[in-house]
Formats: sequence, structure tokens, C-alpha cells
Amino acid sequence: MSPAHVVEPTYEAIKRRLMTGVWPAGARLESARLADALGVSVTPVRDSLYRLTGEHMVDFTHGEGFHVHRLTETELRDLLELNLILLLAALATRRGGIVDRASPAAEETDRIGALFLGVASRSGNAELAAAIASLNDRLHLTRRLDRHLFADAEAEGAAIEAALFEAGPPAIARNLILRYHERRAQEAASYVRMLAERRADR
Repeated sequence: MSPAHVVEPTYEAIKRRLMTGVWPAGARLESARLADALGVSVTPVRDSLYRLTGEHMVDFTHGEGFHVHRLTETELRDLLELNLILLLAALATRRGGIVDRASPAAEETDRIGALFLGVASRSGNAELAAAIASLNDRLHLTRRLDRHLFADAEAEGAAIEAALFEAGPPAIARNLILRYHERRAQEAASYVRMLAERRADR
């Protein structure tokens, strides 16, 4: 295995490219080419790709190598359902208010992810927070498509943020988060189609 000071930046660089849609779903990820592009040896690239396979962001098949994970409608709905279940659990057990408001300059998708991670962190359950962080990574690319599917995506995020930040009645935040996930589950087919068409912003 490669030293951490080499593999961690390599892993983060590849992961960021996956999260921002640099490669289309199903694209072959060739270790040698990635190594050349990143200025590292093949070993940390392979280590990173195996790690990302374990995180379900890359697929590996013996004899065929590594490929960008191809998200299905069923998988997206399952991810959204799990995210919702974990967030509702975190809301029910959170301690104190939510984290500080996200910076206005932050990318909207990162703002939503930061809010959800903040809710999980306030639960005091480190495993729950880690699970939400992992789901944030896997849902990041679909969240980049939100504004193409929902004209009110920015306002929706602001409403969720306000409900969490102002620490109002828990039912308000819970209902907003429930609606957020339901709307996206209903559009699962559209997300998958748009990903296949490589319409994700970069």
C-alpha cells in the first residue's frame, strides 16, 4: 500500500472528479492514465480506486477493470430513502441548534450537504454522521442537477436552512426535509437520464 501522504491526495483528486461528473457513468478508469494525469505512480491510483469501489463510487470487475459507477433509478431511490431515515433520526436526537449558516458563496449542493451533515453531527452519534457524509458524497452529482429539475431548488434549500438554523418547531424542519427527499425520489428517472446524457454541471 502507498504511503498516506501520497494516497490521500490521490484518492481525494479522483473522488472529486467522480463527484463533479468529469467522467460519464460507466467510463473505464485506467490506472496508468490517471497516474500520469495526477503525477503519481500507479500504486496509489489503484489503492484509491479499490477504496472508492468499497464506497460504491467505482465499480470493479475482474478482467474488465475499474469503471465509473452507473447509478440506477432503484439505487437512487434507496439512497434518498436511507438519507431521509438517517436525517429524521438525527433530527429526533440532535443536541442544541444547527451549525452555522453556510457561506453565501458556497455551491448550493455543498450547502445542502453541509446542512444535512450538521444535523447528523448535532445528534452526537459519530456513526450516523459518517453515514450521512458518505451519502453526501454519493448524492453530490445528482444534487448538481437539482436546478435543472426544480426551479425553486435554491429557495427550497434556503427554507430548510432557515427551519434548522432558527430552531423552530421540529415538525417544520422534518416536513421540509421529507418533502425534499420525496420530490427527488419522484424524479429518479430524470436524474438517471440526465446523468447518462452528461448534463451535470462542471
